[in-house]
Amino acid sequence: MPRDKYGWQPAKVELFKRRLTIQQVAEEIGVPERHLRNALAGKTYPMPEVRRGLPRLLDVPLSDLFCAEMLEASYDPRKGSAVRS
Repeated sequence: MPRDKYGWQPAKVELFKRRLTIQQVAEEIGVPERHLRNALAGKTYPMPEVRRGLPRLLDVPLSDLFCAEMLEASYDPRKGSAVRS
């Protein structure tokens, strides 16, 4: 799991532009607020619900919301972190 390695993701800027809070978006896409906050800060890889729900909600491609490094690994819910393919 990255430790602030990737910094704020472009999705955070998109939420700010639309005046959406992390809490509002987390509730809308059905993920824990803490997870979304950490994913947007580059601390943890986004879980599948974020990868599907955020682009749908914002009508923006996933690749425009997170840096490539954040999308390289898949999320492992048992560990709460990413698994490299």
